[in-house]
Amino acid sequence: MYYWHWFDIAFPWIGGVGAIVLVVLLFATHCLRSDPSRSRWHDWVWLSWLGMAAYLLHNFEEYGIDLFGTFHAFPGMFCAQLGLPPYPNCPIPPVFFLAVNVTAFWVAAPIAALLSRRHPLVGLSVYSIIIINALVHMAAALAGNFGGGFFTSLLFAALAVWIICACFGPGRMSYGALALLVAGGIIVHIVLAAPLLLFLNFGLSTAVVVLLQLVNPFLLMLILWLGERWSNGALISNPRTN
Repeated sequence: MYYWHWFDIAFPWIGGVGAIVLVVLLFATHCLRSDPSRSRWHDWVWLSWLGMAAYLLHNFEEYGIDLFGTFHAFPGMFCAQLGLPPYPNCPIPPVFFLAVNVTAFWVAAPIAALLSRRHPLVGLSVYSIIIINALVHMAAALAGNFGGGFFTSLLFAALAVWIICACFGPGRMSYGALALLVAGGIIVHIVLAAPLLLFLNFGLSTAVVVLLQLVNPFLLMLILWLGERWSNGALISNPRTN
């Protein structure tokens, strides 16, 4: 049986405060922009930080409180989708959720945003996760499940459309870079799901599952960095802001 540690409950609320701070910095200051003379909505550095803020808000809806007033809704919803009993009897250890979210959005996402000036595709790595996550939540909604992150997944969908329009195409990153961004998101979700299924069905150790989640977002960043370097930067063809 598993019982929640105080940090399991607190982390989305801490992240929610961080999201509010980021939103203020993004929209009320120029400190997260690469060039204040150009539109922030075409500034890849600014968009990298915006993606982090959006995901912290998504974490808040999933693990803080959702639109239906349910606290810490996502873990129970996730166990139910896998046909597992609710907590405290769900066999998924709470540390799994921390390893996934704290590593990806408290550590990897800000590092990627800081690198975005020199490595724009790496800077957008959070959108790899956002694009696929939005699709996952939409699929869940079609099955009648609108809780635990659905509302902010609509924000994800809107951001995904904008990122494609603003960052890819002639004079920007190539559509090959977009394909790599989407492929990276698919890989992240495979590395998230496959070890968990091995843990549940074949006894893979908790330590290995957690370790893979700690590595997962940095593997994504590595894939995108290698994509930038591929064929002398062909994927990043004449990047510029508008």
